[in-house]
Amino acid sequence: MLDSLIHQTYRILLAFLIGSSITGGIDATAQAADTKQRVLVIHSYHNDLPWTNGLKVGLNDGFSKRTAVTEIYHEFLDAKRIPNLLHGKTFLQQLALKYQKQPIDLLIVSDDPALQLILKNRSSFPADLPVVYLGINKVDPQLLNTPNMTGVFEVHSTTETALGALKQTNSQNLIILNDTTETGKANLGGIENLRKQVNAPNNIVILNDVTPEQIEKEISLYPSHWPILLLGQLRQDHSGGALISFKETAQIARETLPNPLYTVSTTFLGHGVVGGKVLDAEYHAQQTVDLAKQVLANNNASTITPITNAKTVWIFDYQELKRFRFSRDALPAGSKLINKELSFYERYSNLVWITLGAFLTALLIILLLMEVIRRREIEEKLLRENERRYKDLAEAGANIFWELDAHLSLIYLSGDTQAFSEKEPKELLGKSFQSVVVDDPRIDFDWDIFLQLFQSHQNIQDFIFRVHEGHEALRLFKLSGKPILGFDKVLLGYRGILREITKEYQISETLAYQATYDWLTGLVNRYSFNDHLQEIMQHCQSSGLQAVLCYLDLDQFKILNDTAGHHAGDQLLIELSDVIRASMRESDILGRLGGDEFGLIIEGCSLHTAREICETLISDIQAYRFHWEDLQFSVGCSIGVVPILNNSADMADLLSRADLACYKAKDLGRGRVYIDTPGDLDLSSDQSVMTRIANLTQSIEENHFFLVKQKIQALASPRSAVEHFEVLLRFRDHTNTIVSPGEFIPAMERYGVISIIDRWVLKTVLNQLQNDTSDAVFSINISGVSLSDERFLEHAIHLIHESQIPGKRLCFEI
Repeated sequence: MLDSLIHQTYRILLAFLIGSSITGGIDATAQAADTKQRVLVIHSYHNDLPWTNGLKVGLNDGFSKRTAVTEIYHEFLDAKRIPNLLHGKTFLQQLALKYQKQPIDLLIVSDDPALQLILKNRSSFPADLPVVYLGINKVDPQLLNTPNMTGVFEVHSTTETALGALKQTNSQNLIILNDTTETGKANLGGIENLRKQVNAPNNIVILNDVTPEQIEKEISLYPSHWPILLLGQLRQDHSGGALISFKETAQIARETLPNPLYTVSTTFLGHGVVGGKVLDAEYHAQQTVDLAKQVLANNNASTITPITNAKTVWIFDYQELKRFRFSRDALPAGSKLINKELSFYERYSNLVWITLGAFLTALLIILLLMEVIRRREIEEKLLRENERRYKDLAEAGANIFWELDAHLSLIYLSGDTQAFSEKEPKELLGKSFQSVVVDDPRIDFDWDIFLQLFQSHQNIQDFIFRVHEGHEALRLFKLSGKPILGFDKVLLGYRGILREITKEYQISETLAYQATYDWLTGLVNRYSFNDHLQEIMQHCQSSGLQAVLCYLDLDQFKILNDTAGHHAGDQLLIELSDVIRASMRESDILGRLGGDEFGLIIEGCSLHTAREICETLISDIQAYRFHWEDLQFSVGCSIGVVPILNNSADMADLLSRADLACYKAKDLGRGRVYIDTPGDLDLSSDQSVMTRIANLTQSIEENHFFLVKQKIQALASPRSAVEHFEVLLRFRDHTNTIVSPGEFIPAMERYGVISIIDRWVLKTVLNQLQNDTSDAVFSINISGVSLSDERFLEHAIHLIHESQIPGKRLCFEI
């Protein structure tokens, strides 16, 4: 009796809260399923970053207030900790697999790394997929004109925060802690704008890349009442060390320094900073949601004006205001306070509401129990049946709800039945289900299998049938259902759902194709080519079969691109793909590995035969004439060949040697074949050098490069008063062996990374000369590549000015 009362109470409470009958709830569920929209958010940084977490909260809150049912998915690129292109491509591949069965209605990208990744790989997404961006630093006209995109740009209030700090501290001087990251360099623009203000500070002291050990010494040179503006992060151990987190940077500064601290970033707030005018992540996300709602309402993103002036807010730390005895009455209008001392209600609001809720719940239960007793026997059987129907169909969540009786006649239909039958539900009720799906010539329905499932009382799962529209149009539907059994296990009928899956199937097919084939030439792409190569390597190892890997790189292809444009280049690649295929066997595997690079796998082939095939390919390509408008072009081809032996265990090493063999063919004059034979010492040496170059940044960070000086002595006047030294570069590998510059310098020039080491050498020399009080002259070697690079020259001039080393002490050798 008590269980019955509780059960009846739950049903009436549910009906009271939703304001309708359970049957009406079924219709509402069906309508929600019809209008559900999916939003994918790609964050540039990791989930634990305060900025990223604020954006996530703001987006979730904004979409939760939307009338239409919206599912939002968050993915994290983690570009701060893994800043490389290969990671980005792998990330997109994982997304394609993860969401291949979930149609995405809108893509949101936060911050510049994610946006740049999407722009570079826009072809990987459906052309009609709208994109909304947020957290973008620079208002770029080209971005504003990108089709089907809109969004919100960041605005940093460096000037306003600095002037507010000066006013609050009654000071005319300002100290700025910054770093030399890309964000730190961008901060310098705000500092320059500050200098132009009428009420700019008398002195602006900028300290870059300070370590915790240096901070007290550096700041102690200035009065303790000067405010400090935190724009960047501290460094570990030395000026080029790893960045310390925002939280630890603020905490170290607060514990070490007596000065008041200010910031323009929310990531520093709450850790000892007085405050500042900052970009609020949640509000920034709310502005983005407003634009996203317009796009989801079937508006073209290109017609929606981006927000180029995102709102910033003043936020102050209540405890820091107390520490420095700053008046709260003088704060800017609309300021927010954090770490504020809470009132009794603020501190125990949850308990207050829980107590009030418990009281109201108890009162409501008493009233409902009285109602249960009054109508306990009314329509109990009907409610039980409706509850079962609601549970079964709500779990399925589909377009169309259907129910058959024991004679396979339709006794219930809800939803858009015209999608497959061209008739309204009321026109189909009472008809035989067989007459609906079998007698219609447009519908391909396997009635025999369906009847077998029905007669054996089995669940119907993912039963797919097709509906033809016209000569080519085809729509796919998925039918699912379960038997309705009486108390004596007698079959009363079936009920279930019907849902159209055409779009899901098309997206799945498209993603599957894109994951395997190159979008331009139709050849297998790099990832699929690697899979084929791995299989053939294993086959060679198990069977002793001979095979070769050929790496093809077009010569003079850049001339065509620069002369006729990339559209002409794309067309040439398509036509040359057909030329290469014409010379292949059907069993050979040809793939496009990059821009103008191709891979070819030939099974059952000796090196002698491979040379003949490759020389034929080179001749065919050289003989081909490409016509574009009124122009005619010809290109060449260089090919590197590597045998796939039964002991070739490393696919990456095999591809690397094939690539190097191709470069060797180019170095020997282009338009030729170079075969990597076992024991090829030249190619092994090139591979070793390439490995060092690939780890150049890591080698610099781990101090594998170092400098020595060699004295230059004039023979005519050996006792000159001014000493002269030449700075020489050395490299120590992981085995502590000194490597000759003659081995790695030419390779760096060849692969275009010499300017990186030139920058490091110049910066290191200038840093060491800071502690050299002599008048000695130092000769620094600079490559011709760096000398021709305007960015390097600007960087070098900036470093020399900043170091204040007299120019007469420096000599550059080209």
